[in-house]
Amino acid sequence: MKNFDRISLSLFDIFKDTTALFILGIGFIVRFVASIFVTLGIDEAYYGVCSYFPGWGYFDHPPIVALTAGLGRWLSGSYSTLSLRFGAILLFVVSSVLMYYIVRSLFSRRAAIFSLLFLHTIPYFFVGMGAFVIPDNALGVFWLIFILSIMKVQQTQKGVWFLLSGVSLGFAMLSKYHAILLLASTGFCLIAFKEWRRYWKSPFLYIGLLFAGLVFLPNILWNAQHDWISYAYQFGKGVGRHTISFTKFYQGVLVQAAYLLPWIMVILIMSVIKTIDRNDPKYRWLLPFALLPIGIFTLIGATQQILPHWPMPGYLAAIILTSGWMLSWKKPAIKWTFWSTGIVTAVLLIIIVIHSITGFLNLGVKMDLTLEGYGWNEVIEELENRELLEENTFLFTHKYITGGELGYAARKKYPVAVFDKKSAHHFAYWSPMDSLMGRDGIFVMHPRYTTSPEKRYSEYFEEIVPLKGVMIYRNGNYEMTYNLWLCKNLQKAYPLEYGP
Repeated sequence: MKNFDRISLSLFDIFKDTTALFILGIGFIVRFVASIFVTLGIDEAYYGVCSYFPGWGYFDHPPIVALTAGLGRWLSGSYSTLSLRFGAILLFVVSSVLMYYIVRSLFSRRAAIFSLLFLHTIPYFFVGMGAFVIPDNALGVFWLIFILSIMKVQQTQKGVWFLLSGVSLGFAMLSKYHAILLLASTGFCLIAFKEWRRYWKSPFLYIGLLFAGLVFLPNILWNAQHDWISYAYQFGKGVGRHTISFTKFYQGVLVQAAYLLPWIMVILIMSVIKTIDRNDPKYRWLLPFALLPIGIFTLIGATQQILPHWPMPGYLAAIILTSGWMLSWKKPAIKWTFWSTGIVTAVLLIIIVIHSITGFLNLGVKMDLTLEGYGWNEVIEELENRELLEENTFLFTHKYITGGELGYAARKKYPVAVFDKKSAHHFAYWSPMDSLMGRDGIFVMHPRYTTSPEKRYSEYFEEIVPLKGVMIYRNGNYEMTYNLWLCKNLQKAYPLEYGP
């Protein structure tokens, strides 16, 4: 009877649970307020520029991150940190609802509350996936829908749920190419677990794969029209000669621990180990969804530097398993786990918010990440006030990161280019060299990323003239100066390694 009750649960049952609603509500308010004050992080503004140019693909990512970044602006008409992050905030609510439903279906309501507490206290999930604009906002949603569908196959013994698996896999791939590991994880179940092998005969398995291909097909066609640039960039990151380095390996493990908090990482890994040891068919199908993303990217980190969020989808499955395992814990251990994690995350977030507003830590422009996205609107306003932005003028920088900040602040009113031979990212397509020839450019340099445009670009322009910089203040205190140069008459195309 209990198993039937779990299968018959509805996604909307969470809205009858006052404790769950309290967690969701408090989490939403905190992330909403923090998103107003914390300046844009690395890549966030770049994804905002992607939303200005909707398409089926981009140089470095599939398309859904642009929809995530654009949702708040399309709804509100504003260009703020909150509007940029609003889609990420909403998607995290959806991920939380899915997590609650999955864990309650597998274990109990109490375990489902544990899973919500994990999502709302672990720094990466609550702040990173929960508020910052990254491809993982949408990936988390479709990753969990995929896990839900596999859970339904296990619980109902009906292969028809593979149809939902296929659709969610397609959309997960449109979110981030790492979603291919969902297919690998399912293949692992079908090969390694005898109770799953009978589904090789299910037509729904293959129809689901067809659905996934049809959903993902527009991105394949886009890449075919753009020299397969997105696949070459993403899957080429691991290509090359790399030697095994224990230093890099430990660094990869440590950055994961920093994103999760060390004791939480240990607990999550231990739950996976305990599931392996128990070998219960009701839960062991979750193992590859945890082990493959965590294991593969951690091992890759032994040969090259990895980004800390690459293995994180695997920890979603680990949270599911841990939430069930915690049902056997004593109350003091449970309280210590969530209180310690929540307090640390809250303190860190409060420090970040206060520092973003006041700059009280006095880190300096080279060390202060909150200055990465600070002052760009003032630069555009100052250029407009000086009447330097004429109809024939374009803006440019020498890094795609600062190009993203500049492009988001420019709000598509002015062309923005990135003059970087190897890493112009999608600016190579948004502002192709042919469209800039014969025009004046204003080079904008963030003081954290210094270069000499006179030396770097003199052969491409007729003349390069320094302009008065734009001084930036925060909370009444001077922080930095953006340096500017007027680069007259682009006479020669700057060579990029890719583009139209």
